Amino acid sequence: MKLSTTLAMTGVAGAIAVAGLASPAQAATTAKAPACSVAKNKLVLQFAHGYVVGKKVDQPLSISTKSKKTCLLSGRPVVRLLNKKHKVIGVYQGAKGQALVGAGREAVFHLTFTTGGKHPFHPAYVRVTVSPKAGTFKTIRWTSNTPSSKKIKVGALKPWLD
Repeated sequence: MKLSTTLAMTGVAGAIAVAGLASPAQAATTAKAPACSVAKNKLVLQFAHGYVVGKKVDQPLSISTKSKKTCLLSGRPVVRLLNKKHKVIGVYQGAKGQALVGAGREAVFHLTFTTGGKHPFHPAYVRVTVSPKAGTFKTIRWTSNTPSSKKIKVGALKPWLD
């Protein structure tokens, strides 16, 4: 089906759904939701349960809110790993993404790294900013496995699908 025909029949939300990106309801909700602010929307970052396969770790970090209002979190997660003295020891940037955050909705992005190397990397804390406009989360303690090197991949923001 041509995009122009789809737009005429179903509108933008329908075109997004046909493209496989979201349901019409999700696309319409995303278009209406105001942009998230870490401070204004009381967003909370936390480590979720990580998954280890061999020497590789997939470590999700979830983003929820203490607010009852839904907002759209969009941008790139920028992850700063800190040592015990809160000095930055690594900075990693993820891809652009977006997700609705609100009652019953969370966002997530993943850190992927290996473990078991000869020269382990020992982060003590994590500070995350969602750029360009959402803001910086409260620094949290590193509670995942120890990476074997500074090679850490940061994924894009996306909806948490439980």
